[in-house]
Amino acid sequence: MAYILNIDTSLSTAFVTLTKNGETISFVSNDIQKEHASFVHVAINELLQNENIDANKLDAIAVTVGPGSYTGLRVGLAAAKGLCYALNKPLIAISTLEAMAKAQIMIHPSETKMLFCPMIDARRMEVFTAMYNYHLELVLSSKALILTNDIFDVELQNHKIMFFGDGMTKWKNICTHNNAFYSNEINFMEALNKLSYIRFSNNNFSDLTYTTPLYVKEFYNP
Repeated sequence: MAYILNIDTSLSTAFVTLTKNGETISFVSNDIQKEHASFVHVAINELLQNENIDANKLDAIAVTVGPGSYTGLRVGLAAAKGLCYALNKPLIAISTLEAMAKAQIMIHPSETKMLFCPMIDARRMEVFTAMYNYHLELVLSSKALILTNDIFDVELQNHKIMFFGDGMTKWKNICTHNNAFYSNEINFMEALNKLSYIRFSNNNFSDLTYTTPLYVKEFYNP
């Protein structure tokens, strides 16, 4: 039996979930992005108190490390690391894009030949993106891309590709390829919970000292 606390503050909606063997026991979410910093610790305490679970009974802390909101990534990872240090628990760091892709694979279990391309809006015509196959193996590594109508021509010639995420709309407006598909469905929370339990079961933990946010693109601070 494994109790895992999962934290995501990388996107516009933040959440904290408590899971048992990968299944959600309870969660708290916040839709106001500028309040993620004040939300996360309150949410953690609320979850544990409501479920009457002592923090020391947690088996691991999982957190999304990006890409996403620069401030959000720092908030989530700092909270997760602080708990790991205080409770002497392992850290599980998960790419936001990987969790998004996992969510789509769970929604489309029969699409074994399709590629999955999450897109996080990075303003203007730029997105944070990556590409995964059905087995959640990277086809294109995480990067910041400025969208042009031919940027995925090679991949689209050979594969059907599912595009999704809050950056998808910009791409949908300029891509007319027959192999491009789009999905507004996503259960990001459930996907993160499943991934963290898989990592825990495989003893696939992250280095508590050296794990840093996956910014993909350097933060500009004039």
